[in-house]
Amino acid sequence: MNQRRLVALLVVFLIVVSPIGYVLYSYHGFNALLNPGTPRASAGYVVVYTPSGQFYTLSSEESRKLLDSGGLPSGSKLFNVTVESYLTGSPGVDLNLTLRSLYEHFTVVMGDPSVTNCESSPVLYAGNCRYRVATVSEVAAMVSSIFTTNYYLRGLQMGYDNATAKQYAFNQTWLRYRKAYLTFWTKLEIGSGRIGNKDHLAIILIGPAENAVENRIFTPRRGVLVIEGKTDEALRAEVVLIENLIGFSWPGNSTKG
Repeated sequence: MNQRRLVALLVVFLIVVSPIGYVLYSYHGFNALLNPGTPRASAGYVVVYTPSGQFYTLSSEESRKLLDSGGLPSGSKLFNVTVESYLTGSPGVDLNLTLRSLYEHFTVVMGDPSVTNCESSPVLYAGNCRYRVATVSEVAAMVSSIFTTNYYLRGLQMGYDNATAKQYAFNQTWLRYRKAYLTFWTKLEIGSGRIGNKDHLAIILIGPAENAVENRIFTPRRGVLVIEGKTDEALRAEVVLIENLIGFSWPGNSTKG
């Protein structure tokens, strides 16, 4: 084989084969994130949604005792949720580490592109638009609040006064926040680690439109949080559970449906 032919083959490999390999590797990486295998530890919880619009989070044992005593308000909805740990062996520590770390950017992956139907043609969406929109709004607001606090502290460390640090934090949070849908390219970005890493937090919503099979919350790698719910109403309840597990609180009460 002469040198020119060898060079030509190398060029073809770099132009054609390498990108295909990268795409396959990244797509496989995304699927592996959603199916990470056996967790190091897991914990069961029950989220109660009462007819009055209040959420309560209980351990599985607390829920059983409450059911046995007849203490639940009539008409309450129960959501059984499993929180899995793949990082530290503690589900609560995984969530705090993932959500409260300082990142450069964060992306909320709102779900399948069909979620856009909620804006114009809700009947075409394979789920409940009301609860999917509420879930996206709640999780985005929660993470934005944490981001703002982190960048406020950074502003103070940079020597800003209180008012300037607050404005800096607000501006930085706005600039570093991105929304995305679970398109092929978004899956490649996540699978390759371009987003969902120590510098770029990714929150992925998996519901009925994305063929969710159970109610669970897990962090398969640093910088990635997956919230999976068999219904969009379950997704909404799981965000409330996350807020409780990391000790997050709102001014007033935003956990009403």
